[in-house]
This record gives sequence, structure tokens and C-alpha cells, in this order.
Amino acid sequence: MKRLTRHVLSWLPLCVLFCSHLHAQDLAQPVFYPEDKADGAWTGKLVRINPHLAMLTVRGSAKERGTAHGKLLAKEVAAVTAGVKRHFRGDDHAKVLAGAKVMRRFIDADVLEEHDACAEAAGVDKDDLMLVQLFGDAARGLGVRTFCSIFAAFGPATKDGTLIVGRNFDYTGLGLEDGLPMILQEIPTGENAGRPFVTVVCAGILNGWTAMNADGLVATNNTLFNGKDRLEGMATCFLLRKIVERAKTVEEGVKIIEKTPRACTTGMLVAGKNEKGEWDARFVEFDAESLAVVEPKDGRVLGTNSRQKLPEGSWKPSGNPTCPRYQNLLGKLKDLNAALDFDKPEHNVVAAKGVYMGINLHCALLDPAGQRFRLAVREGGDKPAAEGKFRLFKIERDGVSVISDSEK
Repeated sequence: MKRLTRHVLSWLPLCVLFCSHLHAQDLAQPVFYPEDKADGAWTGKLVRINPHLAMLTVRGSAKERGTAHGKLLAKEVAAVTAGVKRHFRGDDHAKVLAGAKVMRRFIDADVLEEHDACAEAAGVDKDDLMLVQLFGDAARGLGVRTFCSIFAAFGPATKDGTLIVGRNFDYTGLGLEDGLPMILQEIPTGENAGRPFVTVVCAGILNGWTAMNADGLVATNNTLFNGKDRLEGMATCFLLRKIVERAKTVEEGVKIIEKTPRACTTGMLVAGKNEKGEWDARFVEFDAESLAVVEPKDGRVLGTNSRQKLPEGSWKPSGNPTCPRYQNLLGKLKDLNAALDFDKPEHNVVAAKGVYMGINLHCALLDPAGQRFRLAVREGGDKPAAEGKFRLFKIERDGVSVISDSEK
């Protein structure tokens, strides 16, 4: 027995070393190094938090970033592409695909290059992947709708005057249920490179849903209804991306909305520093033809899916929507007036009952000054994201790190 014990003990160090090596391999970050890059630097880094959430950082030229995205997440890109195709069948698929092809013409050239490189690297048809990016706008005539809520608070509305932004992405799926929720960090380099930014999306999606750049400028949106919609304009989520990639201030973000050909009726939040270097925000309501800017009041601006300022024909909205989600969110913000604090998880007002919906796919609270955000995503099943697990993230120069793995 003693001889057996000595024999087993003699092998323990090797077993521990071997098992530790396997564990390190399991936790290792998949990194993509393109063969044709002269300096040998990586262009993509993927971290899988669990089967329902990943973090992807891509850097380099548009083509390099798209290729890294497609190579590292080929299986997931193919899955979400197939999921959207399954949802839209027959004549509906033909209609939204034709619409996506029209809207493609209004996407910036560098973004198209990145998109097409992602499709090629993942082994999917570029038109099918473009449909994943655009079906929300391209399918407006088929009854596709999103129901979201957003707010920005700063100055007298927060504890220390700094900006806090909240966002609920309430969406019915329509094929995205096959997608992998993902935090995408884009670090453009080279000629005409835009600003680094982070966006909460799904694998294979390159636009903006809830987006923030390195300057602390945030852009996100809610659907509005019954406006002048068209295909001949920049799709909503690519407009969000353009703002965080090309603007530094709130004024610059609003100007991009004003000057860009617009497609569908939307309420878009732009929040960050203004030209005076002060925290500020605007909620811009628009359709293809008209635009109205909602100014903050008492350091707050918020929105759901009801118009506040943009007229609908001869009807002019009151500025105080009766939408229960809007009123519930406003009430929560008023209750915490001058005390709202990002560092207190219990102040996450977008996760409060009556603010999010049962179709909530992600819920986020952002701290632009600290380049942090608190995020929950739907991790399988039908439970709204806002009722699930929140994690606290920090945006670094070349990656996103998890500060806390369990927050409410």
C-alpha cells in the first residue's frame, strides 16, 4: 500500500501540470493573426464569457477587421445568417432582400469593405449577411417593429454631474434568437480611420445597437411609427455607427443625422460632451423628410416609442408621452434626482419593472466618463435580459475587461 501511495504521489506534479495546461488552453483567447500583415500584429481577439455572450476586439483596416470577425466567429455568423433567412420565407424574403440591396448603396464605403470581408471570411453570401444587418429597416412594410427605451442624465440629475446613459433593446428576435450576443470593439487604423468604439450587437452584425466611442459619445435609438419611410437612405443602425465612429461631440452627432439621407422613422439619442466640453444630450426624432430635436430638461432626456416633438401630419405631440414605460422611467429618474449614481447597481433604472418589456434582448447602463458599462443579455430561454445577470465591463485600449461578473 505504501509503495502504491508513493507511486501515485510521484505522478501528481505531472498530472497537475498537464491539467493546468489543459485549463489554460480552455481559457486561452482565440487571436487572429493575418498571414499578409507585415508587422505580425493581431487583428482580432475573441473572449467567450459563456455560451451566450462573447467579446470581440478587431483592429486594423476595414478589410482586416472584417476578416478577423468572420474568421473568429464563422460558425456564429453562419448561424445568425441562416436564422434570418428561415424567418423570412418566400415572397417576404424576396422583398426584404431586395430592400437590403437598395439600402446597401447608402452605407459608407469603408463599412461595406469590412462587411464584405466578414462575409467572405465566414463563408456566407454577402447579400445574406447584409440582410442580417438591415432587415429591421428593410422589412418595415412587413410589420417588423422594435420597442425600446433610453435615457441620458447629467448635471443636476446625477450625483456628481457626470453623464449616465441607459438603454433597453426590446426586440422580437426575427432570426436573431440564433445569434450570439456580443460586445464588439472596433479599433480602426490607417487612412481615414474613424474613432474607436464599442457596440452591443450579435456576432456577424457590424453596425450599432447600443454604441459608445472612446470620447464618451453614445448613440442608440428607439423605433417611432407612422412617418415617411423609404429604402433610399442610411439604415438606422448604420447611422448610429457613423455617429460614434465620426463624431466627437453631441453637436457633431446631431449634424450627422441632419445631413445624412435618412430612411425610417426613429428616435435617436446622442449623448456625450458638447462643444463647450460639458456633458449634454439630445433625443432626435426623424423620418425620411422631417426632423425635430428634443432638448434635455433638468438634466434629463429620455424616450420610448411615442413621439415627443416630431409632428405626425397635423397632429402635434404634447411633449409628455402617456406611454407607461416612458412615465415609469421618468418617475424612476425623478425619484433619484441629483442622486443617480452609476456605481450603485440598485440605481440601474432601465432594469426596473415597468420600463423594459418581455422581449428585452439586452439591458445596458453606461458610464461614458469612466468608459464602463453594466450589461445583461438574454442567456437562453424567454426570460427578459433585464431580469437576468448583469456584468460590469471596462473598455480598455485594446480590449474589454470584465470588472464584476455578478451585479444587479
